[in-house]
Amino acid sequence: MFKNKLAFVLLCLALIVSGCSSSDETTTENKGSSGGKAVKLTFTEPARLLSVAPLYVAIEQGFFEKEGIEAKIVSGGGGAQVIASVLSGEAQFAVSGPRSMFTPLDKGEDLMAIQSLNSALTYQITLSKQYQKKKNVSKDSSLEDRVASLNGATIGTNLVGDSGDVYTRYLMQMHGVDPKTLKAVKLAGDGSKIGGMQEGIVDGGIASPPMGLQAESKDVGEIVINTSEEPMYGNMVWEAVFAKKEYLEKNQETSLKVVRAIGKGMEFTRNNPREAAESIVSYFDGIDVDILEESLIGLKNTFKGYGEMNQEAWDNAQDPLVEFGKLSGVSTKQDTTEDVIWTNSYIEEALKNN
Repeated sequence: MFKNKLAFVLLCLALIVSGCSSSDETTTENKGSSGGKAVKLTFTEPARLLSVAPLYVAIEQGFFEKEGIEAKIVSGGGGAQVIASVLSGEAQFAVSGPRSMFTPLDKGEDLMAIQSLNSALTYQITLSKQYQKKKNVSKDSSLEDRVASLNGATIGTNLVGDSGDVYTRYLMQMHGVDPKTLKAVKLAGDGSKIGGMQEGIVDGGIASPPMGLQAESKDVGEIVINTSEEPMYGNMVWEAVFAKKEYLEKNQETSLKVVRAIGKGMEFTRNNPREAAESIVSYFDGIDVDILEESLIGLKNTFKGYGEMNQEAWDNAQDPLVEFGKLSGVSTKQDTTEDVIWTNSYIEEALKNN
């Protein structure tokens, strides 16, 4: 009798100890094709963005599942919500523009970017037909003339002082156009920007695809500037995958699987834009799959490699934000040397095992 009670107590103690073992990962009974229990991960993003398509494609094409990962996306709330979710542990990974990292880094938070979904800035500046006529400018005009046409323009953006606003003003400044002449108006979402152009409330809108093509399909406006035409913006970290350093160090194998799955998503999106568009059309309510496909083709050159980064690309992302610090809230320059706030080591290691 005593032996049976002792065995029961020992069993309970063993279960308690095993239940208290520390881990930042959770598992589910659903098994990935790699075998074993799937790791459940949450990714947070500021909004639903086509520039993040490789992440969506990696989920829908089963690349995460093959790595033994069950991926969930929490979308919305902007950069502030992205950071809050990662710092609280509600999400393990963030996918957002570098700006989302700089403010918490300045406050001493230890974050690390391990992949960039885009190798260039993806913003497009669409101008209404009326405003183009007024300024005598089209997408066939010289870049100098197209940027000059922004002098005195009223442009819709998701939030006054957001990245679209800041990078547009910096583009104007680089081309000798006074950025103070630009008036930004808060019009969140593609539909409101297109409606604003239709009603004459704004002269154009700043957004990543597919807003510009939607405006063109409705004969409201035309994509006049692809910001990646500017050499500085053509080599730039955009939509970076980042996490707390502590999490990455404790969960290195899982982190390698994440960059491998997203890297495969980039490759698939680059090579199969139609199939990629069809697989993620449910992520973009009301947008025609043909527009998604055309937009992905336009983004093809930004889905480069597996998401490798370089110091110049980080400087190009950071400098405009610091220059317009009163708008962006980014006032301190971060050290952009490799392995300080970003690293290619996870991609390099993942490719070894690919």
